[in-house]
Amino acid sequence: MNVIAMAGAAAALAGLLLTGNGEKAPPDPRDNGPDRIDVASYPGEQQKNYGVYAAKCVKCHPLARSVNAHYSAGDWKRYLKRMIRRPNSGINEEQAAQIYDFLKYHANKQGY
Repeated sequence: MNVIAMAGAAAALAGLLLTGNGEKAPPDPRDNGPDRIDVASYPGEQQKNYGVYAAKCVKCHPLARSVNAHYSAGDWKRYLKRMIRRPNSGINEEQAAQIYDFLKYHANKQGY
């Protein structure tokens, strides 16, 4: 592939990633892992927060991507700030707090 074609492909990919037009993110190796978390033993509040997380995060990528991301609570805080700024994320401040609370709890429980 020549340099001009590579530059064009990179520009097209960047455009797709930045448009925020509600399309799903491109595939990622984490997408092939488990696509849910068994929260039966989690406190009731965290089970509720998991529902918000599961409903909102699938708008842009498979839930498996975040289920299989071994991020610490601090990593999730930074990542979530980026995700809620994406156009069409549909995540309000209250939901963001619930999602972060769940991800922080889960990360700590998993020892990340």
